[in-house]
Amino acid sequence: MSSMFPMTSQTFVMQHVTGLLDNDYDVNVLAHRGMEAAWESLGYYQEPLKSRVWYYQAPLNKINRIKGILSQTIHHLASGNLNYLKSMNIMRFGKSSVNLNLPYIYNTALTIQPVDILHCHFGHNGVFGAYLKRLGFAKKLVVTFHGHDVSAALQNTTSKNIYRPVFEEADLILPVSEFWKKKLLDIGAPESRVFVHRVGIDVSQFSYRERVASSRPLKIITTARFVEKKGLSYAIQAVAQVKKEHPNIKFDYDIIGEGPLSEEIGCLVTSLEISDCVKLHGALPHGEVQKLLADADVFILPSIKASNGDQEGIPVSLMEAMASGMPVLSTLHSGIPELVDDGVSGYLVPERDVSALAQKIAYLAERPESWSKLGQAGRAKVEQDYNKEHQNNLLIGMYHNIID
Repeated sequence: MSSMFPMTSQTFVMQHVTGLLDNDYDVNVLAHRGMEAAWESLGYYQEPLKSRVWYYQAPLNKINRIKGILSQTIHHLASGNLNYLKSMNIMRFGKSSVNLNLPYIYNTALTIQPVDILHCHFGHNGVFGAYLKRLGFAKKLVVTFHGHDVSAALQNTTSKNIYRPVFEEADLILPVSEFWKKKLLDIGAPESRVFVHRVGIDVSQFSYRERVASSRPLKIITTARFVEKKGLSYAIQAVAQVKKEHPNIKFDYDIIGEGPLSEEIGCLVTSLEISDCVKLHGALPHGEVQKLLADADVFILPSIKASNGDQEGIPVSLMEAMASGMPVLSTLHSGIPELVDDGVSGYLVPERDVSALAQKIAYLAERPESWSKLGQAGRAKVEQDYNKEHQNNLLIGMYHNIID
């Protein structure tokens, strides 16, 4: 169960599903909606998956939503399925029943038929998953927390018990890092059922290239959504500082992505007068992104805690850059230090510290002989701890443990 499927920025969910298919498990996906353009990224999995994805999107209009519920109720009563009425139990399911979200989700779930394991990505879906388990849809419940669902979700609510249903019902609670494991334990998650399960990437899809000095300008790259927690404005200010303080360092900075801050980021590049060396590509097809990444020397992602509390899990973009052999420059933020060993596979600086970022960019630019060793260490780290196949095997082992 995920809010969006497929979704290009949630490759970890798509890889979870395809990994289970590769291991001959019977998989269905329950989602609110999907991105039509994201189907292409699933390759040959498109056809087998299209008949296995079920959308439960409820009408936004209240009257239409009520009409839909009446129609579903009549259908289930006629079929003798009185259990459907339990999803409207306000005393048991609260707001989820009042706004009729749970009855819509349960109606779609009943089309799939009961499952052995319901695995929910993100905590808010885990709450729905806990309710579906209580309604008899799933024998076992697994919930993965990715970061935003702990940080921003808890900051933006007056209740500290929003995940109580998850903590009561989940057989496995899987934060993606030790950082988020501690946060979950702090808010009451049962320690005996909390285990770190890391997001992985398909390392074989990233060709390793040793980075070495050349006569061309330093090639810097970032791939990210244009949202506050990615810290893009700090990266841009840092390269502007490098240009001003180290005129001997020539560089080109490619930024790939889009989002709500696109206009703001564009204005910042213009105001700092660095359009000659900073290129905003917007969103690009996967193939073009791969070409730019393969040609780059250094990857930057200066993640921060956003004003709404939103934080990273462990960014997949950093894993991909490290898998390709690039030195990376990031921040002491969330679970990133669990991926990037400072001074070994890259460098980490404090959040929002433009001067520290600029110093490290200049340091890397002036020491190209260090790139190869940093890149080798990064590739080894990803192969060992963030390999999709290895992480999927660990997850399948956990599935069997809770079923047995």
